[in-house]
Amino acid sequence: MTRLELAESGRAVQAELSSQQAAALAASGIVRVEPGRRLGLWRIAGRRLVGAARISDVDIRIAPKTPVTRLLFLLGYSSLPDRWHPEPIEASERDGLLPAVAYAFVRAAERGLRHGAPQGYVSVDETLPVIRGRIRYADQLRRHFGRTFPVEAAYEEFTEDIPENRILRTASRRLLTLAGVPAVCRPELRRVIAALPDVDELASTRSLPTWTAGPRNARLETAIRLGELVLRGASYDLDDVGSVPVDGLLLNMEKVFEDFVTASLTEALRLYPGHVQTDGSRYFLDKAQRIRLLPDLVWCRRDGTAAGVADAKYKAESVRGFPNADIYQMVSYCLGLGLNRGHLIYAAGEKPAVRHIVRHSGIELIQHTVPLAAEPPILLDAMSRIAAEIAEESQAI
Repeated sequence: MTRLELAESGRAVQAELSSQQAAALAASGIVRVEPGRRLGLWRIAGRRLVGAARISDVDIRIAPKTPVTRLLFLLGYSSLPDRWHPEPIEASERDGLLPAVAYAFVRAAERGLRHGAPQGYVSVDETLPVIRGRIRYADQLRRHFGRTFPVEAAYEEFTEDIPENRILRTASRRLLTLAGVPAVCRPELRRVIAALPDVDELASTRSLPTWTAGPRNARLETAIRLGELVLRGASYDLDDVGSVPVDGLLLNMEKVFEDFVTASLTEALRLYPGHVQTDGSRYFLDKAQRIRLLPDLVWCRRDGTAAGVADAKYKAESVRGFPNADIYQMVSYCLGLGLNRGHLIYAAGEKPAVRHIVRHSGIELIQHTVPLAAEPPILLDAMSRIAAEIAEESQAI
């Protein structure tokens, strides 16, 4: 088994691989693969995916630039309005994203299941020898041609076999199959499965069941969110090929950062009159509405008119590295929304905002940076200052 230790968007490492292994890695799109200086030697570099995966007998570990403890904090913003709070992890548990997630999951699941699994009502459609619940008359006529029995019935059943528990059980089973999960977690994962004996595992993780956070499942919310993270990490979206299955856990840092920026700004802007619009698909650049605009966040006045726009960019490590394409995109957003100011937000540390005035238009573009590696209060304070600047624009006509 070949093991590759890579860094997110970092320098390439050289590895001895067979042509089949190199081809499989290249086809996956998870890493960049280039020929080395001689036959059988290959240069492998990480992209903006982080985590662990196994492809064609090659174990890949891609370390995030952001500390794992901070990454778990960012992931808590991935489910707004249902914010959740991953617990801090010990220093010995920080060696990689997959071990950290496994530790956090089993800790939250075992604590939440200590007093039993939550129960709830689920809708059941079933063929029964007696009447129970409501008769499904259309199915009764189609399947039984007017006979009284058996009965096509629909009823509500109070059970542990609810979406939340299915996510927990399926995530536990999946973690048991992954090579990078610490051995100390495995008995605890088996205990989680044993605590849910009457719960079915999900047949597919491509579309996870929906559930609603509330008092019934509050003690397990963190575990359920981490379980969803584990199950979604079983595949990732590749632009040209669609969803690619992964034997491991991978996160797209661009999506993590975008979710954090959108959710944290939404929370901070609740202090101001107006509302946030995150479905940018309603906006267009042209009058014929053929050129769609997709900003991450639009701040609207009370009457619904756009007052500010922001877009997250997980791209640069220095102000000098900001791509011009981001500027052109934000100019289009401002023109299409009728705004004279736009905000670009980069994961680039603590640096002063850079401001640009677009000639012949009066549009001002502001490039903000936020320090992902900083302590949470510092990071959230930076987002609050950006939110305040956006909210001020709603007062202008």
